[in-house]
Amino acid sequence: MVEETWREAIAAVAYELARRNGHSPMDRGVRLGRRIEALCTGGDLALAFERFKAEQGFRIEESGDECVARVEALVYGVSPRTLIAA
Repeated sequence: MVEETWREAIAAVAYELARRNGHSPMDRGVRLGRRIEALCTGGDLALAFERFKAEQGFRIEESGDECVARVEALVYGVSPRTLIAA
């Protein structure tokens, strides 16, 4: 089971992706975050974000790895650029 902090961070990143693609989730991304969790087979969150973006038909967006870096930044309170550089 995903910890609540991770669940909230995944939902927040999913919400931002949806907003940038013209969607306006009324639940602040909770349903979208759960969908990403369902797509996360084998523990590969980056792949889950890639599958989610394809499923939703999202266009020009960041990679699954970049989405994961933003999730980690929310969870750990660091800059995503720091995580990518590491």
